[in-house]
Amino acid sequence: MFSSLMGGLVDKEKITHDTIQGTLEDLAEELGCSHTELFVMIKPTDAEFNMKFYVYRSPENAAPKFVREISLKEILGE
Repeated sequence: MFSSLMGGLVDKEKITHDTIQGTLEDLAEELGCSHTELFVMIKPTDAEFNMKFYVYRSPENAAPKFVREISLKEILGE
């Protein structure tokens, strides 16, 4: 019961949105690109659905280019 009360006080969607938005802004700044050139792919790596995050840059009229992996710890700021 206490956990459901606490869950009602925390807006998980807003926290997740703000965290991902901040990470995307940081990546765009790091790469010196705009939001239109950046995307991140989340890919499961095994049957347990463990995942990796891959950062790509896709300049206008060009094929996407892999830039680097990003860890969940980096996304969460830990």
